[in-house]
Amino acid sequence: MPSLRVLPLLVLSASLTRCGMCEPNRGPEPGASASASAPPASAGAAPSASASHGQRPRPAQARMPCRVIDGVGDARMETGVDGGSPLLIQGIVPNYWVDMAAGSKFVAKDAQTSRETTFRGPARVKACILAQEESWLASGGFESSVGSGEAPGAEEWVVTPLGVVRYNASKLSVDVGAKDVHVAVASGQAFLWIASDASVKGAGPGAKTDDGWLRADPGTYVITGTGPTGTHPLTEDGSRPALAACSTLGKSAHDLSGQLLAGGADAGTVLAQVTTRRLARAACAVGGLRLGTLPATATTASLGILLSEGNAGWNTLPDAPAGPP
Repeated sequence: MPSLRVLPLLVLSASLTRCGMCEPNRGPEPGASASASAPPASAGAAPSASASHGQRPRPAQARMPCRVIDGVGDARMETGVDGGSPLLIQGIVPNYWVDMAAGSKFVAKDAQTSRETTFRGPARVKACILAQEESWLASGGFESSVGSGEAPGAEEWVVTPLGVVRYNASKLSVDVGAKDVHVAVASGQAFLWIASDASVKGAGPGAKTDDGWLRADPGTYVITGTGPTGTHPLTEDGSRPALAACSTLGKSAHDLSGQLLAGGADAGTVLAQVTTRRLARAACAVGGLRLGTLPATATTASLGILLSEGNAGWNTLPDAPAGPP
């Protein structure tokens, strides 16, 4: 099979941040369609004035981009000026959707932690979202590599249309099909966030943690959609539940941050802020993936406002209350 080729990255934010339980601050990234061309943290519309009013970005921390270190077969950028161009080994991982033919694969390496992750075709993926350890799988396969740069707090997030898998030092695979998502944990431990219109089989009794995630010990887990009409998540109607959750959780995270900045918050409020911010990030990532796969329409533009509001909520700080004169 021919080796992969990669073009230089065309658009990449140089200003990134980690804050609060090592959750990354997210800047604009190129999306898959005009409706998702400049989203805050995920694919979606630009922030509205009402979403950004009274908010300030979290402090920035620069990150180096990931690189493709190995691969075979046909994998091509799906969007951008160089849409359709193949990947190049040792090139920068593009911040666009990559379409992968059957039998193809590539390995991405994070510059900060040296963690390696493998993507398998046929697939449509985004690797190293904004140079963070976060990958999106609209379809196709993902595999982790144990012992490649894991460190406390350095989690990898794998976002699918039906939920999120996060882990640190684990050997696992994620396969996204047309109707479900299979997560196989071979060793270590992972955590699953399941979208409101999905359900999971394989999690044992009591697996749900107190922060809204399911603990995934070694075993196989199958996530399926449970929408009332069987709507596929990668449609306009199918994207609504995750985007609504993104907007609601983002507002809650923002309000809790305001309570912390006001001072006097108890330990319960601190924990609630950290937990809600992580849940908002998960919901917005799933909503952004769903919306980012769709063509630009008036509907996707309006849905993008929910995404922008949610991302601004969990990813910015309210203005600090004025002190005494």
